[in-house]
Amino acid sequence: MAEKPLRVLVADDIASNRTIVGSFLAHLNCIPLYAEDGVEAVDMFRRESPDVVLMDLMMPRMDGFEAIKQIRALSDDHWVPIIILSALSGEGDIVHGLEVGADDYLAKPLSFPVFAARFKALHRLLDTQRRLSGSLEQVRAVANGVIDGIISADEKGKILSVNRAASQIFGYPASEMVGQPLSMLMPAGLEHTHGNHLEHYMQTGDSAVTGQIRELVGRRKDGRTFPMEIGISDLQLPNRRMFLGVVRDISEARRIQRQLAEDAARLQRYHDESEREQELAMSIMERQIRSDWLHDGAVQYAVMPARNFSGDVVAVARASDGSLYAMLADATGHGLAAAVSVLPALGAFYRGAARNAPLASLVTELNDMLCGLLPPGRFVASALVRLDAGRRGGQIWVGGVPDVLRVSDGGLVVQRFASRQLPLGIVPSAEAGVDCESFSWDAPCQIVLCSDGLTEAENARGEAFGTQGLEQTLRAAPRASRVAGLRQALTRHLGRQPAGDDVSVLILDCLMDGGGVPS
Repeated sequence: MAEKPLRVLVADDIASNRTIVGSFLAHLNCIPLYAEDGVEAVDMFRRESPDVVLMDLMMPRMDGFEAIKQIRALSDDHWVPIIILSALSGEGDIVHGLEVGADDYLAKPLSFPVFAARFKALHRLLDTQRRLSGSLEQVRAVANGVIDGIISADEKGKILSVNRAASQIFGYPASEMVGQPLSMLMPAGLEHTHGNHLEHYMQTGDSAVTGQIRELVGRRKDGRTFPMEIGISDLQLPNRRMFLGVVRDISEARRIQRQLAEDAARLQRYHDESEREQELAMSIMERQIRSDWLHDGAVQYAVMPARNFSGDVVAVARASDGSLYAMLADATGHGLAAAVSVLPALGAFYRGAARNAPLASLVTELNDMLCGLLPPGRFVASALVRLDAGRRGGQIWVGGVPDVLRVSDGGLVVQRFASRQLPLGIVPSAEAGVDCESFSWDAPCQIVLCSDGLTEAENARGEAFGTQGLEQTLRAAPRASRVAGLRQALTRHLGRQPAGDDVSVLILDCLMDGGGVPS
């Protein structure tokens, strides 16, 4: 017998019968619990929850038939074997006892071998029932631990079981769902549609109903509807057919999708507005820059923005005597904000060239103007050049950009002008001083200016283009196409890596007639 003894309720109004049955049970390692009539039997069952019930049929106050009915109602879904012990031998009594809820029948007087054999068989059944109950509890625990709702239903669409998540999703306790049609979970007006789909599937086996995730609308107990994803499986069991549905409430996911769509639309509007502002600013900038002078025969240039709008500016101008002025400016930051910092300097640059101002005077005017306009932390790194008309010489001022180079016709560096001045817009000229370098040439050459966006451009391996890359390209490229050569060399160096900063290059010809070739 089992290690844990069975607790057996013995209901009989005759004391000797109770004693005999009790002795049988003791030999079988069972614990007897005694009741003298049906009323006591029902009360004791309620209090003690025995494993087995042995019930006499003819007892005072409440007979065994009524006691069996009430005990069976109390046992709910937990199976407790009820065995009739009675001297009544009529088939009608036996049949009636089994119909009201008894599981077996033993006639009095009892035979111990038969009694023992029945109890051993009963014990095996109880062990099996307990194992199944344990497995069922595990399955229920797993089902209740799943975050998605799980609903089982029969062929007619009647709900057989629900897990905890399904109750929470739809707002019903399980007791209000089990036994009800699945249509109770559908929006008003669509209840019959679900029944029609199920009936169509049962007749045709249409796979559109099962085996895939579908998005439907569900209805909660309070009448509110919500979007849900549901997957339905058709389970073919040995003695029945049932459907298993896995339900997920996607209300929050849809809310997030709507929010993302609204955010994307808002960002798109912001982007479009920014594009329009960029186009306006570019139009204003283009009107400020004299592009006709950039096409001067003595000039090569390129401006390659890292973004839609470059913060680098190159400008050239001719004075009335033919002297050539040039400026390469690189404002702090990128894009439109940087370009706006340079914009005020353009007008002053062109005005200074128009009056043929000495380079030191022009730099002083630009610096002091930007000191008054730019907020703290903003400045403009730049280089300015003046090639004097009619003579082979000029002046250079460099503040904050890479070294300006003078290269021979063959591209070799013959003179280097390092940055010794602060960028424009940091300290007033009276405090910082303005120092321009003079230079001259006795053979055709070029002045090469560039922003640090060129020398500091890194490829995917983190290698900078560098001064070495600049000078190597100048040596390799023909005099008339050195800017194009630099473009190509930089593109090869970067590969698919985007430039991290705006890139600008300006090359001026210094010829033997002085001051470059007039436009």
